[in-house]
Amino acid sequence: MSSAPDQRIARVREALANAGADWLLIPASADFAWLTGGHARATERLVLFALPRTGTPWGLVPKLEAEALAAECPWLELEVWEEHEDPVARLAGRIQLDRRPTLLLGEGFRTGPLLTLAARAICRPAAPVLAPLRACKDAAELARLETAGRHADQVMAETAAMLRPGLTERQVSRFICDRFESLGDHDPWAIVAAGPNAAFPHHMSSTRTLADGEVVLLDLGAYHEGYGSDITRTFWLGRPPEGFAAVYGTVNEARAAGIAAARAGVPAAAVDAAARSVIERAGYGPSFVHRTGHGVGLEIHEPPYLVAGNQALLLAGMVHSVEPGIYLPGRFGVRLEDLVVVEPGGGRRLNHAPLAPALGTPAPQRVAG
Repeated sequence: MSSAPDQRIARVREALANAGADWLLIPASADFAWLTGGHARATERLVLFALPRTGTPWGLVPKLEAEALAAECPWLELEVWEEHEDPVARLAGRIQLDRRPTLLLGEGFRTGPLLTLAARAICRPAAPVLAPLRACKDAAELARLETAGRHADQVMAETAAMLRPGLTERQVSRFICDRFESLGDHDPWAIVAAGPNAAFPHHMSSTRTLADGEVVLLDLGAYHEGYGSDITRTFWLGRPPEGFAAVYGTVNEARAAGIAAARAGVPAAAVDAAARSVIERAGYGPSFVHRTGHGVGLEIHEPPYLVAGNQALLLAGMVHSVEPGIYLPGRFGVRLEDLVVVEPGGGRRLNHAPLAPALGTPAPQRVAG
């Protein structure tokens, strides 16, 4: 970003004033990138973006990071601190900490600076101010998410085609990450869960080998120009396990119901209820152990959260997952996930990778994808 993100800063400044706060302080994080267009690593060296209720925003940065941040954000005044200095002391002087200002603090502060600020100022979390602003994506953000989604579809299809008995989960994971990087995406990740491991929703890919007659769950994604993808498909090798067809069909029906329920103006909890009710009617309610979905943007997990009790309304431009699952310990698990753009008339899928595994038996689907 070659110029100041004026519109975003103006909206945040208005929210800052409405919250009755004097300063917004954002450490290295996705919020930092969203507000400045620059990238800063979260380390023990304090980096932050400081936005006053009135006046010019500025950044606090260690000298060894200053040149890179200045190149990304030439519009941003930088307060550069040396290695021998206490950056919190520099911060205290700039924000007049002795006057006990009211601060909105972003996610990612380390304990030391956080406790210092909390002891000398009125501190509140910045998330209630920033999260609603970040949740609705603009046209440029949606374009990046759409490209990320296409890349995820491609990598999913390529990975399904290479699955075979004898490969380890980690070998498949490495293949996925290599394919994302070949497409120009960054920070790829993958959950590869074979056989009984598929019953663990966040299984860490292991040295376990894929075997004939077993389920293979793939949950994968990466970032395209800073914006993420997230897709899950469940495949099998050869003849699927007993009972798998009914479970797969139920999860796929729940996925379709969740997508159908997603539209601007409905509570986030309504999407969860739509998907969950399908699974509960089939008798698998206790085996659906997580929320139906979460927002995706600069972070893979961000608002909105599609979970029971969340009455916040979905708004046009939000992007979230719909990912119901059924997990049967010691046997297998099934999860199917698409990302959805919230629009006034409904949810628009960003993922179109085939649901049918094409690894032996045709997919047991109850509804069209």
